[in-house]
Amino acid sequence: MMNNRANQLTEMVPVDRILSELGRYIKAGATQYMLLNTSDLRPVVMTTKVVMDLAYKGLPEGADSSAEVYRQWAAEEFGAKAAAPLADVYKAYFAAPAHFGHPAIEYGDQLYHTETRQLALTYMIDSPLYSIPSQAPKWEPAGMLGERVDRPAGKEWLQQTIVKEIQQCGEAQPRWDAVWTKALAVEPLVPADRRSFYRAQLLTMIAINRESNRTLFEISKAIQDAEGGQMDAAREATARALRSLDEIRQAQAAAEYGKWKNWYRGDWLTGVYQTQQVVKSLSAFLNDPLTHFPPPVVFTNWEAYYHIMHYEGDRSADVH
Repeated sequence: MMNNRANQLTEMVPVDRILSELGRYIKAGATQYMLLNTSDLRPVVMTTKVVMDLAYKGLPEGADSSAEVYRQWAAEEFGAKAAAPLADVYKAYFAAPAHFGHPAIEYGDQLYHTETRQLALTYMIDSPLYSIPSQAPKWEPAGMLGERVDRPAGKEWLQQTIVKEIQQCGEAQPRWDAVWTKALAVEPLVPADRRSFYRAQLLTMIAINRESNRTLFEISKAIQDAEGGQMDAAREATARALRSLDEIRQAQAAAEYGKWKNWYRGDWLTGVYQTQQVVKSLSAFLNDPLTHFPPPVVFTNWEAYYHIMHYEGDRSADVH
């Protein structure tokens, strides 16, 4: 489980890892049942299909089976002409993110936005920040985001993180730009009646990661510049971050065709619109430290489960 660090709006787990990890269970004979939590299904239809194919058919044959999976998916969804170049796009897509931790795990779209908001709030307000419980009982009070065994808090965390993200996201950005260029080049090969799905499934997915990576880089750089007294550079970096967030919102709107109208309104966990709000506050703060800014509250998961639980009401599923 990678809460606050995973993917909510895009594919994240490479097919070769799915084949490798689930292959261990298959080889061990642990095949009685499979339970898969996709969170949001629409963004991850390809890898969901891979998992279900494994559950029903077992491991595919071939030394480079992941490349063949990408090719088959692309051929089925986007036509034979696009299959081979799209297999390369998918391979490059899963190799593009920055990685962190031991073992190294790729950045998911939720990480970009969770961390961007926390960086901006920490710079403007410092410690303490407060976290509103999400799935906890309603009487549980807000908790203070403090030091943990694996990381410091407040400005010490801020200093370490902006240095890390300037390096990590700075190195990843050319990879994301290259994936975007490749995906645009393949689009003319896709049949006209599949291009809406292509734009929603490929181009929007890439845009979310590409511009989210850029946003985290630019906000990290803006804070570093501001703390070094380079306020004009900090304002320019923040403006670039806001443009990247606008690019994401435009890509999402373009993907809301047909029955998907207003689909991204339900983005409560990655929270692109929340990031926009916080970065706009940071932009105002850089111009006027006495400006109004958000409360020192991290509430992403709270909003998600507030909506989910109110939608569910008193309904429950009979599992017996």
